[in-house]
Amino acid sequence: MKILTATLVADGTSDRTLLPVVQFLLDEWSPWPHRILFAEGVHNGPLAVRLPRALQLYPCDLLFVHRDAESAAAATRQQEIELAKRTIAEPPSHICLVPIRMTESWLLLDQQAIRTAAGNPHGTTALQLPPAKSIEKLVDPKAKLFEALIAASDRAGRRKRQFKPEAARHRVAELMDLSSLRQISSFAHAETQVKQFFENHE
Repeated sequence: MKILTATLVADGTSDRTLLPVVQFLLDEWSPWPHRILFAEGVHNGPLAVRLPRALQLYPCDLLFVHRDAESAAAATRQQEIELAKRTIAEPPSHICLVPIRMTESWLLLDQQAIRTAAGNPHGTTALQLPPAKSIEKLVDPKAKLFEALIAASDRAGRRKRQFKPEAARHRVAELMDLSSLRQISSFAHAETQVKQFFENHE
């Protein structure tokens, strides 16, 4: 039986957070067993240089390319990915993962996952999370996520200073109900791409 190999090329090492998201999308739509590779060490330089290098090191059947939209329009980031892919002689099919602003915006939907990732699953401190319809309008979703994780930890003083929200963020993606991401337009666009890929490769 065919095993589909997918490679995730991300903006930085912290974006390993997206691996559970890619896993979820493949579990939902792939008719074949699958494995996911993370293009470690391929984060610096222009995308037109990084993509060929990633495929040399982590060959795949399906390429997931992550670019945070940040201050640019999602369509602009998607165009960057398309242009970079043209530098590859025989490119695999690809999926654009373009969270509005940054990856952390996708991690603000599941309050319980944030509390558990912060090591305090039964906490009751208000986290002040934005409603789903407002998440993609946040100027700094990373700061909001870290603020929520620190609040959820219910730590004070020295223990609060020792808490590392940067590490806890990865656990949020592993714990959250990823189907909730379907409320977010940028995720819905990525899922549509995945669905279409498998429909075209039945």
